[in-house]
Amino acid sequence: MMYAKLALENVKKSTKDYLIYIVTLTACISMFYAFLSISSNYYDPNIGAEFNLDILGDGIKYAILLITVLLMFLMQYVNHFMIQRRKREFAIQSIIGMEQSTIARLFFVESLIMGIFSLIVGIGLGGVFSQFITAMLLQMYHKPFEFSFMLFPDTIILTILFFCICFATVGLSQVRTIRKTKIIDMLNADRKNDILGPPHKWIYKLFPVNFVLYLLITFYNIRTLSYYFNGEFELVIKIWSAISIIVPILMLIMHIRERFRRKEQNTVKQLFLIECIGLLELIILSILPVFKVYLAMPMDKGAFNVYMGFLFWCVVFGVSVFFVLFSNYLLVIKERQKYKEENLFFFGQLLSKLKSKTLSMTLICLTLTLSMALFFVTPLLVGWAQGFLEKRVPFDIQISSDYIGMQSGYIGIQSEKELPVTDYSFLDSFIEKNISVRDDCSFKTYFVNKTDFYNQLENSRKNAPPITAISLSDYNHLLKMAGYDEISLRDHEFTTQWLSITPQDAISTYLEAHKSIRTDGGDLQRADISAHTVDLGEDFYNFQSVIYIVPDHICNKLTSANTFRYMMADKTISYDIAQELKSYFENSSLTDSLVTYNITMRTIEVNDNSAIIFIMQTGLTYSAIILFVTCFTILALQQLSDSGKYKYRFRVLRNMGVEEPHIRKLILKQLAVWFGVPVILALILAGAFLVFLIVGFHMQIAVYIGVQRLVQQLLIVLAILGVLLISYFISTWVLFNKSASA
Repeated sequence: MMYAKLALENVKKSTKDYLIYIVTLTACISMFYAFLSISSNYYDPNIGAEFNLDILGDGIKYAILLITVLLMFLMQYVNHFMIQRRKREFAIQSIIGMEQSTIARLFFVESLIMGIFSLIVGIGLGGVFSQFITAMLLQMYHKPFEFSFMLFPDTIILTILFFCICFATVGLSQVRTIRKTKIIDMLNADRKNDILGPPHKWIYKLFPVNFVLYLLITFYNIRTLSYYFNGEFELVIKIWSAISIIVPILMLIMHIRERFRRKEQNTVKQLFLIECIGLLELIILSILPVFKVYLAMPMDKGAFNVYMGFLFWCVVFGVSVFFVLFSNYLLVIKERQKYKEENLFFFGQLLSKLKSKTLSMTLICLTLTLSMALFFVTPLLVGWAQGFLEKRVPFDIQISSDYIGMQSGYIGIQSEKELPVTDYSFLDSFIEKNISVRDDCSFKTYFVNKTDFYNQLENSRKNAPPITAISLSDYNHLLKMAGYDEISLRDHEFTTQWLSITPQDAISTYLEAHKSIRTDGGDLQRADISAHTVDLGEDFYNFQSVIYIVPDHICNKLTSANTFRYMMADKTISYDIAQELKSYFENSSLTDSLVTYNITMRTIEVNDNSAIIFIMQTGLTYSAIILFVTCFTILALQQLSDSGKYKYRFRVLRNMGVEEPHIRKLILKQLAVWFGVPVILALILAGAFLVFLIVGFHMQIAVYIGVQRLVQQLLIVLAILGVLLISYFISTWVLFNKSASA
């Protein structure tokens, strides 16, 4: 009973130190519960019969559990921080006769009390936050939302079980640490200062890795980029190719020079030159998407991925060198301005910690960059996926054939007699019984020339699929079904229908080179109308980005390539009926053919893909928030530990006559540096990553998302980041002031 009272008293006294930890842990538990509630067996939002959430439950559960394991690191760090703060107290308790095992158990109980408190409050808040997650889900499925507070028993049990395991795992580890620490070390813990000896030794361990990677990329550049030096490519590509080889060589020279340099040479200057070369390499690699998009620079996917992987390493190495240079830069400023006002104290505070914390600051900055990148990329990926889904399946039922058999990689059929001819009439009985059809269009696509089929048949792995054609009447029928205006052509004219993501310059270039086409039904001239890019799905393009639209009388003389049947229902098809129709189709005799047949149901596609999109959205958002709060919790606790360790310094300042407003200003400046530098650098890197994505995928963004919508979502993300940053900064500043003035 006495020990229980002592544990409660210690909890009350340590509440101030635990405050940021409690707030962070409570927020993480509430988010954990909110996201996990979707997987509950009791979760039943009103999404209608056309949707099924079975695919969503397990996926979101595994994603959230995996991501939340990151909290183990945060809990371990906070418990280690509390042990460091209270080592002297533990030593005194040992001296007066309390066993270290008892002290360790008391500390474990204190941590457990804080954790249980956070767990109770977090689950309560999670019930509220889960409504926001439900609102996101219903918005994904285009359903109305009504607020209703509910707590799900299975989610509560899983949340308690998961976090109790985390508390026990981390707590037992800290118990072991306390029991093995010597009393004399605990007694003198608060007298130890940060190391001021030779700092930043860790950065030189990265040099061999950087040297090897730059050596490999040099050879890779020479091998893959040498063919750009010919008359086929523009001068700017040749310049880029030359620089991409020269810059890595310069970095190799700098590393070799550093390896054999004398000790008295200027290390800072050497690091500065290395940082400049690394920055130049970053710029070179970053403009690669611009060249691919605007200059049509040929580069296969494997080579592009190699350069993007090396770009990632350049960011990691560049940030590492930056913080070492920043530490040395502060030292230079200190020597120049140390006698101005309280600069001697201010820079002493920064440098005493920064020299031993450059590695942690580097890791925090890189983690913040990753967190911000996840925040920025989430609306882009989600909008892209949603837009692609809407454009890929514009009709309720889409049935198609594929004579190519792309799954096997070669054409299985041997002659035109084996080409698909079915009109899928065997489905009529099922459809009439279960689905009310508003419009139905059965149509074919055709080879412009019969020889196109035989040319591809000779070597299907090398010859690209030919561009096919569709009759004007069938095309107009599809336009009518999709809600577009019909078009007209003269007897000797043709026009084109393109995938909506096709770049306009590519369309213009193709049309300029194809003002006429020769068909088995006669020659046709391109009509004097704009190329069409309406959304009609992507099944009938024959793995191309364009299809010809030709008069009906021409199609009567052409060889059919594939057969299709598109339908629109009077009302949304239920998920169960859609699954039955899909099973009925897949069990038909068509599956025994060498031709591939496929049925796409908008209900199934929207349901399953929306679930996957939502899992991706929640997973990325949850990961970003967890990483973000972890970084700021660590930064805050580092500063609060300083406030206790250097408390006597503020007392000396007061005794010297420094007024309280000046002391608060010094604390504000110190926190601004510790929070501001990694955040600003991470924001710059994440912003550059966002620009990189926008430039490389501007066409997909314009077609699938829309610039205005993307900007709105990014502003919301920045607002969330701003609120989190300001909250942590103000909380740390208030607690720091209280601790320093105690």
